[in-house]
Amino acid sequence: MKQLIRSPLEERLKNWHGEDWHTTKGRIIRDIIYAIDTGLITTVSFLAGVSVSWVERNKVILAGLIQITAGALAIFFGSYISTKAQKHFFEDQIAREKREIEELPEKEKQEIRDIFSELGFNREEQEIAVKNISNNKERWLKFMVQEEIGISPGLIDNPFEIGFISAGSFLIGAFPAILPFFLFEDTKIDLILSAILVSFFLFVLGIFKSRITKIHWLKSALETLLIGGISCSAGFFLGRIAETYFK
Repeated sequence: MKQLIRSPLEERLKNWHGEDWHTTKGRIIRDIIYAIDTGLITTVSFLAGVSVSWVERNKVILAGLIQITAGALAIFFGSYISTKAQKHFFEDQIAREKREIEELPEKEKQEIRDIFSELGFNREEQEIAVKNISNNKERWLKFMVQEEIGISPGLIDNPFEIGFISAGSFLIGAFPAILPFFLFEDTKIDLILSAILVSFFLFVLGIFKSRITKIHWLKSALETLLIGGISCSAGFFLGRIAETYFK
């Protein structure tokens, strides 16, 4: 991935805390958990809805596969478009800051003084900071980008990478929801097993999430299971309402 400047932020976080989760790339776990959770919940909710209307297992499987494919594509393109828009915005802001350093150096130096003034540095200390920062253009750009406009270059993601990670995570989440329908003929049994598998995966997902959020593993697991259970139940009852309406 091409970036205009390289940020030392990730190296500092990793060196200070000794964990990759503390780097800015650790935030990608948000996209993974979101996509897995979405795959689990939307698939089991959809299957619950169609299975109360269609007894034939093959029809339920076909509808489920269509829903999973559509969901994965939607997740991919949604993540790709949103990440690309964010990437363009960040790079435009960095490029603008680079132009201002070249064309308006005194204005940018005054902004350095203002930043250090807000941090409590006196006039002499501000001038020392201005001299040390502005005598190197790359350092100057890094400082202004991070301190003035609040952008770390490590936040600039590859749209294709995020799109594929999100879509792949969605498919991982959808797998346990539809798996029982390939194994057993009775759709009622399939739905029960699907609900059990999804509940288990939601619980495990909550435990996995706790490793990053540092929330107690049981609290995180129960919270994820509860929210996922509510969403799945909503999908099931909507399916029952639709079945009653179209009879």
